[in-house]
Amino acid sequence: MPLQAPAAPGAGVPKPKVTAVEESKAEAVEEPDPDKGLVTILAGVGLAAAIVVLVSQLMVANVWINAEDSENKGQWSQVLPF
Repeated sequence: MPLQAPAAPGAGVPKPKVTAVEESKAEAVEEPDPDKGLVTILAGVGLAAAIVVLVSQLMVANVWINAEDSENKGQWSQVLPF
């Protein structure tokens, strides 16, 4: 069965139900988020955990870089992959 062209251009396109003015009013009347304090605390905990992991990785890398048997002792360029 061949496809037919639509009867009128744009006939199958639904019309928007919300106007721009109604949408801007809906955005202006947003309720405050009651969990904002919890989200802020969790973000701080996540940041602190990431800093702890980074510091521990740098401490391990420091031991590896300053090993006595390393021919490039003390050169932090050993850490770079290139």
